[in-house]
Amino acid sequence: RGDSVLPAAARRRSAPSRFARRHPLAAMADVPNAAPVACVLAGHGLFLLGCGWYGAKISGWTAMHSLYAGAGGGAALGVCGLLTVGGKSKLYMIGVHVGLLLQLAFSAVFGLQAWRSYGVPAKADRFPLFVVMCGGSVLALGLMRAFKPKAKEKK
Repeated sequence: RGDSVLPAAARRRSAPSRFARRHPLAAMADVPNAAPVACVLAGHGLFLLGCGWYGAKISGWTAMHSLYAGAGGGAALGVCGLLTVGGKSKLYMIGVHVGLLLQLAFSAVFGLQAWRSYGVPAKADRFPLFVVMCGGSVLALGLMRAFKPKAKEKK
């Protein structure tokens, strides 16, 4: 400590106080613009909710699991969208990556359901819905890729 040119009193005054308040937007400086990602996740969630409602409706409201699954998947994607706009880098990363995993899982599940119901007369009414849901999930996954933040150039 004795090697400093400044007197001890000047060093103490220039050091930041541990009780100093940080500006609320300073924590968001390292968080990318989350609005496009949140919109994609929320839109995909609403899409799944709508498809679930339609699936229950075309079954005469006997296949309510379609509505419940659409609402559950939509709610999960909505929570991920809310995490991305939370203002903290860790919340953003959790929301984006869990959302990507959910979208990948939805794409695989709906693709598998479409493949299994193709050409089966008993499931012919559900096949177009599975194709649309798979296509919408793949589209949302592609939009998430398109809105991926660009890497900063290293100097």
